Amino acid sequence: MWTIRQTLGVVTVLVGFFVVAWAAPAAAEEATLTELGGAKTQGVIVVDASPAHVYALVTDYDNWPNVLTDIKRVDVKSGGRQDAKVWFDSRAMKHGVTVQFDNAKDSVISFRLVDGPRGARATGEYLLEGIDGGKRTKITATLYMNVVGAVGWLVRDKTIRKMRQKKLRTDLEDLARYFE
Repeated sequence: MWTIRQTLGVVTVLVGFFVVAWAAPAAAEEATLTELGGAKTQGVIVVDASPAHVYALVTDYDNWPNVLTDIKRVDVKSGGRQDAKVWFDSRAMKHGVTVQFDNAKDSVISFRLVDGPRGARATGEYLLEGIDGGKRTKITATLYMNVVGAVGWLVRDKTIRKMRQKKLRTDLEDLARYFE
């Protein structure tokens, strides 16, 4: 037979558990992806950081493997935060590629593929929009990725689309998790 003290103890533990579970922070927001056609995918996510903080994190290229789970290795070939030329090895794309950045501080991160697999073409842009008085950032990312020429005949559009979606989703949700 349970005593009143034991019963109250169990009830207190259960109430405490439900209060903690209810008050626990929500998991990172999920990215919303949209196919734009023309080998482009757009992803949107809101993160709990200012555009300046998001820009600083994303343009800290050497730190990518610590933040972006898709990235295995990085080598900054030249330039700085606004105009870097960066080689990286991507799990989602299953290749190492080199991209050239042309960024606008705290508002736009823009890149184009300069060296990658034969026939590969890629460009991308991350627009950083301050919301909630600049305390949070809406990131709208657009990624164009395609394979052209004879090699393009061997790669299905569906395969490339899945690769684009995986890359965008992983990077955007990693950023949201970082700023939780």
